Amino acid sequence: MIVDEQPVEIPPKDEEELELERLVFGDLEGFEKGLRDVDFFGRDETEADSGNEPEGDDVSEDDDFGKLEDDQLFFVDESKGDVGVDYHGESGSEDNTDYSEEESDKWEDSDDQNLRISVVKDGKLKKLRKRENESVLSGKSYIFRLKSQFEKIHPRPDWADESDSEDSDGTASQEENELVKSNMLLDILSKQYQVASKTTKLLPPTNIDIDRLRDANAQRVAHSSIKTIAFHPTHPLLATGGMDRTIRIFQLDGKVNNFITSIHLKQSSILSLEFQDDKLFAGGSRPYMYKWNLQNERVEKINKLYGNEKTQKSFGHFKLSCDGKYIGLAGNSGWVNVLSTTNGLWLRGFKIEDEVVDIDFMKQSDDNILIAVNSAGEVWEWNVDTGKFLNKWSDDSGTGITQIKACDRWLAVGNNVGIVNIYDRRKLTNSTTRPKPIGTVENLVTAITALDFTPDGQVLCVTSNAVSDGLRLVHLPSCTVFRNWPTRTTPLGTVTTVKFSPRGETLCVGNTAGKVRMWRLNHY
Repeated sequence: MIVDEQPVEIPPKDEEELELERLVFGDLEGFEKGLRDVDFFGRDETEADSGNEPEGDDVSEDDDFGKLEDDQLFFVDESKGDVGVDYHGESGSEDNTDYSEEESDKWEDSDDQNLRISVVKDGKLKKLRKRENESVLSGKSYIFRLKSQFEKIHPRPDWADESDSEDSDGTASQEENELVKSNMLLDILSKQYQVASKTTKLLPPTNIDIDRLRDANAQRVAHSSIKTIAFHPTHPLLATGGMDRTIRIFQLDGKVNNFITSIHLKQSSILSLEFQDDKLFAGGSRPYMYKWNLQNERVEKINKLYGNEKTQKSFGHFKLSCDGKYIGLAGNSGWVNVLSTTNGLWLRGFKIEDEVVDIDFMKQSDDNILIAVNSAGEVWEWNVDTGKFLNKWSDDSGTGITQIKACDRWLAVGNNVGIVNIYDRRKLTNSTTRPKPIGTVENLVTAITALDFTPDGQVLCVTSNAVSDGLRLVHLPSCTVFRNWPTRTTPLGTVTTVKFSPRGETLCVGNTAGKVRMWRLNHY
């Protein structure tokens, strides 16, 4: 069925609909009133509400704002200080000399001066008075006296005064910053620090007295995992390095641990660091290493192998001899190369069977002894001074060796299943081929990645980076693990490297988070 279309009649709008339309869309009357409000902007409300717009003939020349530019419609009040006007009609009892233009803030609220604060109602505010009869302060004086009171309790720090001496842009030039860092480092190196003799106090074999200190690199955390750390032999300096290719040096005091300086190596990560007096040696995955002289800030590249380059593809795994004369490099194809720390020249090389896993130096009488181990647990010993081969012996575990570490009396060998064998060096003679360890540590079940002794040989630190919190402290000569530390709440993380300080009183632990945790051994 088809229905013819018929026009629909729209009823007229009632008053309610018209009012709603006016409120939503506006009308001509409201538009004109808005224009008048713009024209009378800035005039008195009584004049604007009257609706009597003055004609042009009656407007004086001074009130003809339409002929003025925008920047002429206002002016900037450049009057100095408080002119003593009492905005509330009260007699100002406050001292208006509390503040000056030089001490004013960068941004000020003009309404602060209009405030009146009573300093007698609240007992805490009475200390802000300068006279007994003072009862009310203006907002500006109140702010200034609060600042003064705060600075009395918390004195202005030295770094704030240093920032005042910077250039007009508010930032010191890079050359000035480098000069300050250089002066700080030279000042530390010029001081004489007392190095205590080795302790004769015997440690208990069960518990160790240890306290956590502020992180060594808290002021400059690394951007990647820490791969190596090194202590200066005579000064409280610690160097850190890792995959972010930056060496950072800190002054250790256990409380602040000031960041001193840093150097960025663009083309090499940092896998090993060693101090030799005031020189710092750094090596990475490249076929060269660096020697950084801290006194004159010269950096030298060492790569002079003179025909032995094929035996040394990387300088990332090296050790310094005990007297600082030699650099031992773990090379490839079973080679160990020895360089001079003085000029970086190649001196001699030693060859073992299979690949070199780890090397270390130890002192025997006045001779420098170099030891190297392969993954099968075979250990070679040479006299570096004469180049003479001394002995070859095998570790008791015999397979999967990952680490070797020696001190004056002990020698530790770790493998890939968490076992660490500890040997007494006094029982290792040139005729010994398979010595028996005095003890075995089996508290970790993953590959051993770092070992370190305290200088007196009473504590051995054993770590593994395959698990979180993989660290144990071993008492010597009992070869027992201290049972009171670390605990479940000890913030070790995934440990990548460990190092005892030259006196043995400090233990630093680097982890994959780029932090160097620090503890103090209170027995030392």
